[in-house]
Amino acid sequence: MREPWRNLLDPDTQETGFGFTGSAELERAAADGGLAAPLPRLGLLHVAGDDAATFLHSQLTQSIADLDEHTSRLAGWCSAKGRLLALFRVLHTDTGLLLLGDRDVIEASLPRLRMFVLRARVALTDLSAEEGVLGLAGPAAESLLAEAAGSPPATPGGVTRAGDLHVIRLPGEPPVRYLVSAPAGQLGALWERFSQGLTPADEGFWELLDIRAGLPDVRPETRERFVPQMLNLEPLGGISYSKGCYPGQEVVARMHYLGRLKRRMVRLESSGEPPAPGTGLRTAAGRDAGEVVSAAARPTGGCELLAVVRIEAEREELLVDGLPATPLPLPYPLPAGDGSAPEGGRD
Repeated sequence: MREPWRNLLDPDTQETGFGFTGSAELERAAADGGLAAPLPRLGLLHVAGDDAATFLHSQLTQSIADLDEHTSRLAGWCSAKGRLLALFRVLHTDTGLLLLGDRDVIEASLPRLRMFVLRARVALTDLSAEEGVLGLAGPAAESLLAEAAGSPPATPGGVTRAGDLHVIRLPGEPPVRYLVSAPAGQLGALWERFSQGLTPADEGFWELLDIRAGLPDVRPETRERFVPQMLNLEPLGGISYSKGCYPGQEVVARMHYLGRLKRRMVRLESSGEPPAPGTGLRTAAGRDAGEVVSAAARPTGGCELLAVVRIEAEREELLVDGLPATPLPLPYPLPAGDGSAPEGGRD
């Protein structure tokens, strides 16, 4: 466990998986009650300066120039070859913009991001050790959050602020879910309040909810493995095709306008342990079928995962770690499995 959560959680529960509470209770809390989960894997990158929005607009797949203070947007950062180096949720703060994403990916991305600053008036600061993120889910979380930080966002992607707290409503409902970022000095009191008023869950269960919502992630193991469309960023609204240039933009645009998408992200279940990101999938005939994006244990046994899979292989029996991986639905529409590119997304 890393800062700022290291000293806030009981050492006996920091590495216990579902040791926070019983498995059946977690499922009930997510659906009908409310749960709270510490999210130490999530990091925060602060971008400040007069040119902060312009700089990010020129780097990310998403339009940042017209991002308002009440909205967050999913955005990818690509290599020149159009492969995702990082995936962020971007929002405004009083002092700049805040990017939430995988903590290790933020750390790995900073040196390269700083290379693009050049003469721009921009300062990039990794706040991952100074601020933390917790997740809240379920109808009871809404009312408790309203008491602690005012009325939460009314729509998915919405943002509200209460002092130094930022509250983001996530897509993929039900259940309704929120991310709450806070300085380390306030995190302990927030966790105590929410974990006493709601069912405490671990980060693994929160990642399971992300998988059920069809929300992808880029981990250190999967950097530069996927173009944005492979992670369903079009139906998730994570790509703008009218914003102008950014690293990899030609590849991403060509995939949309001229190419045929051969792989896309699907949701699967398996009876085994969660495979690591980047683990390969194969067909029953032994052919390569794709690779794991993220996976999480299910409290009732087995696991669920998101994986980028060849569209032509979706009709075949798939295996991960030698065990069958069977399809589950996603909460948003995908294109027909004919290899054509999705129609959705921001434009």
